[in-house]
Amino acid sequence: KNVLDAVDSTQANFLLIVGDVFDNERVSDECLQFFISQISRTNIPIIILPGNHDLMHSKSVYKRSVFSDSPKNLYIFKNPEGEEIQFTAYGISFWGKAMQEHSPEFQPMTNISFKNTDYWKVALAHGQFEDEKINSGRSSLIFPNHIAESGCDYVALGHWDSFTNVSQKNIPAYYSGCPTKLSNQKTGMVSIITMDPSDGVSHTRFALKS
Repeated sequence: KNVLDAVDSTQANFLLIVGDVFDNERVSDECLQFFISQISRTNIPIIILPGNHDLMHSKSVYKRSVFSDSPKNLYIFKNPEGEEIQFTAYGISFWGKAMQEHSPEFQPMTNISFKNTDYWKVALAHGQFEDEKINSGRSSLIFPNHIAESGCDYVALGHWDSFTNVSQKNIPAYYSGCPTKLSNQKTGMVSIITMDPSDGVSHTRFALKS
């Protein structure tokens, strides 16, 4: 609810949710119906990339009946190989891979491809950012070169609760922070990204009302 309130107050054009909307696929239908009711409050496109807590597998929460007649402004990435969602009126494209399994084999930012390179290009990726030299073997890894070589205008990241700037070269990339209040914060936080043909891409942290 607080996030949708912020969407209204800031007159945002899009809302990106980069994974872990839900903790697991066992959430109640009532919880899902409340989520859908909040999505229905606005007409702007709301784009969801499934994460490691709300995977896009056979028992995915997004395959529950409540989503069979979801609002027309709700877009959910479903392809584990990656897919693009275009909005011609805004001249912008969003790309993301739906996570089926949180494993070392899954890399959220490989094989990025955009059909129209004249559009603003935004990638959504849910995973663990680290230097490739660490060789941790962790799941869903995002390496610096994945961002640097993506060709994106912005990379929206999810998985870490804390706001973190992991921009590479001239490509801005952020873990946006958590809309739920963390122990070291007074309120939940989100990120606002502004894309301007003259001024480029800028980032602002935004505190949600309690």
